[in-house]
Amino acid sequence: MSFAWPHLLWLLALPVLLSAWDGARRLTQRAAPRKILTAEAGRHSLSFDPRAATAHRPRLWLWFGLAFAIIAVARPQWGRIDEPVFDQSREILLAVDLSRSMLAQDVKPSRLARAKLLIQSLLERLKGERVGLIVFSGTAFLQSPLSSDYEVLREFLPSLGPDFLPEGGTNYRELLDTATSAFGSGTSADRFLIILSDGEATDDNWKSAAQALKEKHVRVIGLGVGTEAGAMIPDGSGGFVKDERGAVVLSRLGKSTLEQLARETGGAYADASSWVNLGDLLNQTVEAGRKGKFVEKSNVRLVERFQWALLPAFVFFLLSFWREFPVRPRPRDLRLNAPAAPGPTPAPRAP
Repeated sequence: MSFAWPHLLWLLALPVLLSAWDGARRLTQRAAPRKILTAEAGRHSLSFDPRAATAHRPRLWLWFGLAFAIIAVARPQWGRIDEPVFDQSREILLAVDLSRSMLAQDVKPSRLARAKLLIQSLLERLKGERVGLIVFSGTAFLQSPLSSDYEVLREFLPSLGPDFLPEGGTNYRELLDTATSAFGSGTSADRFLIILSDGEATDDNWKSAAQALKEKHVRVIGLGVGTEAGAMIPDGSGGFVKDERGAVVLSRLGKSTLEQLARETGGAYADASSWVNLGDLLNQTVEAGRKGKFVEKSNVRLVERFQWALLPAFVFFLLSFWREFPVRPRPRDLRLNAPAAPGPTPAPRAP
């Protein structure tokens, strides 16, 4: 037998010390001169007995109950049990581009709407994988950490738009730094960063951040949402976005950034202007699905046996409350047993 918290067994000295203190107090009371007449009360009588003990009985039930309670808290354990543990070997971080160019409609109904539909189709196929969500434009924000609760992601998707983030543009450096922090460390899971974007990066300073992803064994799957022909960008008021000269801006798919990220991390790139099956793409990226499934392992643990000590502790506490703590006296019809009256004194005989 072993204990989960053996250091708590030192508390067993507490009922021993309390019992010794209680015994010493009773001996002191018994040796002290009596100033109060003692009596013994029955159910319907009260008799005075100068020889009755003035000290109460030892509270043995209380001490036993306290000792067994301490043993239960220390969590005794014996016996072993094998438990199957299912470990998921996939972590997927979704990154959605919320720059205004994602409102272009060269992909129907729009680039952003297509990205949301792709994410919804992926969530319907996943079973237990840990999935998170990053939104980015001129900055990046971890909207939902890695979790197996997909309902949170489904609630966020409809509200995503260009006004969700305060800064426009497409900053891949911020995206990669946020993704690197979100994945954490110390796991053997297959890790994926799925970027849904039109690929129009505002600068090239993201290349140094890609090395941190490689060190954490994160594969980038780039999905280019858009066409090379491009489309004009709605400005939200019925017109189109214009540049400083007043010319309408034409947004085209810039896939070079996504292709380079996928190539450097051992991932894949796919053109999302037509429908893409993300589940199949994930499997193809990790050697035709060799990983990404549940891995069953066996975990051996000791069986908790604290119940065997908790039950007698509860019984002893009840006995102590019933026998050793008379805190609710009941009214009784007591009759005093008066000492017998002495008989008449015989008259002295005449000599």
